Amino acid sequence: MLSRPGVDSRSTARRRGRLAAAVRRRWIRLRHRGEEVECPCCGRRWAAFAADWNRPDAVCPGCGAHERHRALWLYLRDRVQVGRGPTDLLHFAPEHGLSVALAGLPLVRRVTADLDGHRVDVAVDITAMPFVDASFDAILCSHVLEHVEDDRTAMAELARVLRPGGWALVMVPIDSARAETYEDPAIVGEEARERAFWQHDHVRLYAPDIAERLRDAGLEVDPVRIVDSLPAGAAARYGLLPDDTVFHCVRPS
Repeated sequence: MLSRPGVDSRSTARRRGRLAAAVRRRWIRLRHRGEEVECPCCGRRWAAFAADWNRPDAVCPGCGAHERHRALWLYLRDRVQVGRGPTDLLHFAPEHGLSVALAGLPLVRRVTADLDGHRVDVAVDITAMPFVDASFDAILCSHVLEHVEDDRTAMAELARVLRPGGWALVMVPIDSARAETYEDPAIVGEEARERAFWQHDHVRLYAPDIAERLRDAGLEVDPVRIVDSLPAGAAARYGLLPDDTVFHCVRPS
């Protein structure tokens, strides 16, 4: 049977691309062999973490977890103790490294969600979720809200789908030098947004006052610098950033 013109060539190009990516991953892992640092998400040890596009010592060569993913998993494991009991968990924009760690928890029933529905359980607009009230015991929402035009409605939705007493862990890029979150709907170009908000697809630059926005949505909020809850030496061992903050939110009972 004859193939349509171009189909075979596109398929070959995809296979070559996957092979090249696999070879590159193998080379990175060989280059970083060692015992000096450890990724808590996948448990593997390395001489150092691999560089990301904008900084060194950022990415686990094994599972791809970045600093914030490793920090969030440590907080989940040690502070929240996720998986100790049955938990219905909604996970937005699931990160591979965190997915690797959470997959080992049989009592966690995880629903993964993202706007475009690619490689997740359900396509979800975080400002209008298709879930009934009080559907989940827990929510992970890391580095999502800075992309959302109407973040206050999104926060209200997080509170709505949480069960009373349930918790949500929210992380966003924070400019700690600012007193107030900076947003300007007139800034729309990619270059302008990157200058103003640190990344071309961000629509605001949060300050620590994000905690007040979350409280306005009806949540109790405890901002926690993750490294402060860890033993001495853990930040260096796990390659964490000192200012990464999780906003631990609870829906009041």
